[in-house]
Amino acid sequence: MKKIGALGQQHMNNGSFRELKLVLRFLACLQGIFNDEGVFPILEELFQRTIDLQTASPDDTVGLELVKIILLTLPYAIASTATGLEQKAADLLEKTDIVASSPHVLENLVDPYPMDDVELKPMVCPSLLNILQRQLQSEANNSWPLKAIPRPYNAAAAKADAEDQMQDTPKTHAFPAIDVPATINPGTGVLFPQIYFSLFADQDIESVPSTSDIASSLIRDTIVDTISLLNYNRHAAAKFLIELDCFWSSETFVKRSTAFDKLKDIPEGKSTWKPEDMVVDAVFSQILQLPMPEHQLVYYHSIITEACKVAPAAIAPSLGRAIRFLFRNVDTMDQELCYRFLDWFSHHLSNFDFRWKWTEW
Repeated sequence: MKKIGALGQQHMNNGSFRELKLVLRFLACLQGIFNDEGVFPILEELFQRTIDLQTASPDDTVGLELVKIILLTLPYAIASTATGLEQKAADLLEKTDIVASSPHVLENLVDPYPMDDVELKPMVCPSLLNILQRQLQSEANNSWPLKAIPRPYNAAAAKADAEDQMQDTPKTHAFPAIDVPATINPGTGVLFPQIYFSLFADQDIESVPSTSDIASSLIRDTIVDTISLLNYNRHAAAKFLIELDCFWSSETFVKRSTAFDKLKDIPEGKSTWKPEDMVVDAVFSQILQLPMPEHQLVYYHSIITEACKVAPAAIAPSLGRAIRFLFRNVDTMDQELCYRFLDWFSHHLSNFDFRWKWTEW
């Protein structure tokens, strides 16, 4: 606990928001072993700093990052072995609503489809905070099912088992001390509002979660973190991405390499989400991120190449549908993104002997 507290404090002081988010997520998963309110007081403090930042400047983006951390931490705390957190979560969501639901002045600058006519856009790319807020409110209204998050063990069964064996009550711990400074370090990067870009979302057959489902945000977040944190090793990154379905509850995805045409035969009520589609979707959300992606574009190119080599039968069909979507809508995209698509596609083909079904083009 002392080590993780020191690590969290270091990330807080450095303005390392992704790392801070992951430390708080780890602690949220352990919510049940704390003898106090656990992760909630620090989430409350982060929100207070957000209000201070937003009051000082309507163009502030650091506060948006803090609210994103709050919203992405909440579901893991609820899914932990702790109980009776519903009211605390509801109170926090009521506070974040004013920030998450308000459009930011810079959102238009990061929209991949810069068109005034919304109906002509291939997809209306909503604010990430806005859809996160709505998704969590929907989960709260339905008693927090959070179906995608796996529960490694049943808390009630474990407690009954402990009582049967006359074991002592498990020891609880104090939440590690992480101080939220009065002035938040904005970090080294330039922060912009984030939008939810997708190639496959909200279509007739759900090969990825809809934008109304909390799974879309949680799974996308972990994929992007995996890509960004493993930027020193494209082979490891690709391997983790291919095995995405191993890290979520067993009912979350269809079997790997399931053909898109077969999804319509899946019984109603069963998931039709393809893990390959989610990976391709997330990688392209980074390639086509405005104003610039976090890493060099060639890194994202190489992840797709490696994924195709590791699991060609799974990735290739999803990639083909992604290319068709982008090619079909290239005239509506921001000009910068047209060039990025051109660069990626030419680079990708050069890695596979320029083989492609050109007849259909």
